[in-house]
Amino acid sequence: MTVSNALFTEREVIKETNSALEDIQETLALSLVDSLKDGDHITTPTVIDMLKDLEDMQLKYYDRLEDNENTQGGLANQEKPFYEDDKDETPDEDKDEIAEGWKKFEKEHVWTDEDKKTFTLDEAKTIREDDEEEQ
Repeated sequence: MTVSNALFTEREVIKETNSALEDIQETLALSLVDSLKDGDHITTPTVIDMLKDLEDMQLKYYDRLEDNENTQGGLANQEKPFYEDDKDETPDEDKDEIAEGWKKFEKEHVWTDEDKKTFTLDEAKTIREDDEEEQ
């Protein structure tokens, strides 16, 4: 959730910055019109360059906003289970314990060809019945 909140905050800052850049762009455009009307050939190229720089900045912010939205979409997809019954309700502490147990098993267990064998359903039932009888 923290990453999601940070992305949301960043998106809002980008939108505010873009809005401010649009205001500056409008002011510069009006300034350009005034300098053209006055025949001011010194100020005009400077204002045009400033407008180009502003446009470049806006494009970078739009790209960043798009990246932000793509990341948010990816996070949203990651959080949703593929099927409704795929929700993992195992507490994190248990997951850590299970992972540690599995790592220990993998280190200690010597895999044989029999381990790799694919069992038929009847063979699996027999194995399960044998395990239940032992307990």
